[in-house]
Amino acid sequence: MAEDDYSKRFDEITKLVPDPRKLTSSNGNLHIDYYGELHSGSPAMVKPVAAAKATQADRERIDKLQQDRFERMSYGSFSDNPDFTTAADGLNHTRLMRNWIGGGIMTSCNAFAGHVTKELGLPGLGGFNVENILRTQGKVHCWMTPKSGEKPRHGDLFETRSMNVGYENLHVGFSLKVDGETWWTIEGGQGGPAMGADRICRVKKKYNIAHLLGWVDMRLLLSGKPALPPWLVGSWVIYSDGQTFIYEFDRYGRVEHKAFQARSAIVDAPTLDAGAVTSAFGDKVELKWQSEGGLETLHYDRWNSVGGVNDRLNGTTVAGTAITGVKL
Repeated sequence: MAEDDYSKRFDEITKLVPDPRKLTSSNGNLHIDYYGELHSGSPAMVKPVAAAKATQADRERIDKLQQDRFERMSYGSFSDNPDFTTAADGLNHTRLMRNWIGGGIMTSCNAFAGHVTKELGLPGLGGFNVENILRTQGKVHCWMTPKSGEKPRHGDLFETRSMNVGYENLHVGFSLKVDGETWWTIEGGQGGPAMGADRICRVKKKYNIAHLLGWVDMRLLLSGKPALPPWLVGSWVIYSDGQTFIYEFDRYGRVEHKAFQARSAIVDAPTLDAGAVTSAFGDKVELKWQSEGGLETLHYDRWNSVGGVNDRLNGTTVAGTAITGVKL
């Protein structure tokens, strides 16, 4: 788990959710383990007995208990867990119980995401359809999908979708770590009417991309960096002054200047210099290397490129030497 500044900030915001680092409960039907639970409060709503198994005595007992809940609600005698209320952006056990007794299915799923993103200075990200929210904010370049080949990092906000009988179930939470096929997350909405209370939990489950719509690259979003031209990001073979190099650009605007290696060995190629994109607009990009002053200019060679198949560039180094390049 990366100990970068964002991870530390995220962990500080979510510290109200216990982190005992040992199993606290499991859901065998869903193959989910819980390693820290923040409960909404008490008492829990009475769980109904399956109609086929219910006796008259069961019904009378449940009716009496449920009536007791209504009376407690009338006198305001439910006990709200203040830590849950804080982590759930003001949502409390009493409000949940009122919703459930009235037939609702409200949980802390959105509320927890809303609390974390507000604390990060990113209001408006607590709802569903996160990709569309980012699009309206002009930040859709921060939305990642499993098709990218990447995986959500510590503190990235994710959204899943599953189909239930008669309705679509959307859910949001935060990734903690993906380790092989195991996914550690922290999520609200881990209880509900069937449980009688709600929970915000640290969760261990299978990393299943079949239901994963995508996630927000929170580090990119918080950086405020604009989208780079889609042609730029990736690895390029660069030719200049009789020499051959590799330039590698990432979506954060960072670039590495590497010694030339066969494509299969680029990852291990020695880094000669590092730099950053200082401006990018359309077909023109300017970048600055750590080892030298001034700006290097690159242009997308649109006339000689086949987009996404055979991309080419040209430009000029700080020293005025011509550059050409082909994207790998």
